[in-house]
Amino acid sequence: MEPLQRRDFLAMAAGLGLLALSPSSKAQEAKGKERERALEPLLAELEKQRGRYQNVPRADGQFLNLLTKAVRAQRVLEVGTSTGYSAIWFCLALEETGGHLTTIEIDPQRLSMAKENLKRAGLSHRVTFLEGDAHRIVPTLEGPFDLVFLDADKGREHDYLSYLYPQKLPPGGLILVHNAIRARKAMQRYFDLMADHPEFDMVVLSLTMEDGFAVSYRRRR
Repeated sequence: MEPLQRRDFLAMAAGLGLLALSPSSKAQEAKGKERERALEPLLAELEKQRGRYQNVPRADGQFLNLLTKAVRAQRVLEVGTSTGYSAIWFCLALEETGGHLTTIEIDPQRLSMAKENLKRAGLSHRVTFLEGDAHRIVPTLEGPFDLVFLDADKGREHDYLSYLYPQKLPPGGLILVHNAIRARKAMQRYFDLMADHPEFDMVVLSLTMEDGFAVSYRRRR
């Protein structure tokens, strides 16, 4: 699949924004924006380290935040914590939805940094950190998860799908895979699997026009 044109993506994002900004959630959204502004120094600090630790760019973090709120996610799974930058964006959204993040990282040093960064952000209560090989951990998790974010181990997305589908990803659930443009060749098996899957729709979205997400949606019956 080809990435959406910018105008198409912006139209989609605007629609998601309207969902997230329903009248009942405007006060929560305002509170979230205030908290985001308070975290600006920490976010800026982590963004300076992006190249070293391979965190997502800000635009992608904001998209993860918005999508989590738009689908009112209660249980989010992240594979590839790094130093916790994307986890902060998820947890800011989960403050609004009342949900919880489970995040997995194989590198002990990065996980330690992530724990400290979420503590600094005042969001530790929204996240469970798991250390180790996600290929061993994900099959042991109970689930189900409303939203799954895969940002590690490029080329093994089809394996994660086998761990999650069907019991741990309910109808209406989403799987987001990062680096779906730059690492497309490595992910080709996953793309082919989703293209032929009877229960999933997939689209590639780009906010930065440099890289993006493969967003897979399990259809509701």
